[in-house]
Amino acid sequence: MPLIILLLILAVPVVELSILIDIGGEIGAFPTVALCLLTAGVGLTIVRQQGLATLQSIQKQDQRIGTSIVHGFFLALAGVFLLIPGFVTDIIGGLLLVPPLRLWLGRGIARWVTVHKADTMQRGNIVIEGEFWSAEENRAPSETLPHEERDRESKGTDKPEN
Repeated sequence: MPLIILLLILAVPVVELSILIDIGGEIGAFPTVALCLLTAGVGLTIVRQQGLATLQSIQKQDQRIGTSIVHGFFLALAGVFLLIPGFVTDIIGGLLLVPPLRLWLGRGIARWVTVHKADTMQRGNIVIEGEFWSAEENRAPSETLPHEERDRESKGTDKPEN
C-alpha cells in the first residue's frame, strides 16, 4: 500500500504537467492558466455551498450523522483536489461534488474497511509476556535476587560473610 501511494504522488504531477503542456500547446498558455483558475474557483464555490448545506443538515438533524460525515469528508477531499492545479485533479474534485457518488464511495470504503479489519482481527492473537510474583511475599521471586543475597536469606542472617 505505501508503494502505491508513493507511485500516485509521483505520477499525478507528471500526468498533470503533460496534460497542461498539451492543452497549452493547443489553446495557448494564458487561456490554459485562466481555465485552471476558473475550474478551481467554480469548484471551490460549489464545495462551499454544499459544505454549508451539509452543516445545516447536521444542525437540523435531517439525515443520519454518518451520512453527513461521509459528505463532509468527500467535500473536503474535493476541495483539496480542486486546489491542486491541473485538469485531472479538477475532474476528480468535480466528480466528488456529486452527492450520490460520494455516498457510493463512502459505502464502498466502509465495506472494504470492515472486511479487512475482520481479517486482521482473526489473524491477530495477542500474547503478552511478563514476570509476576506473589502478592503475599511482596517481593520478586528468589531466582531474581543476586547470588549473595540468596545465600544470606537461606542462612537467616543479614550480615554479609567475609
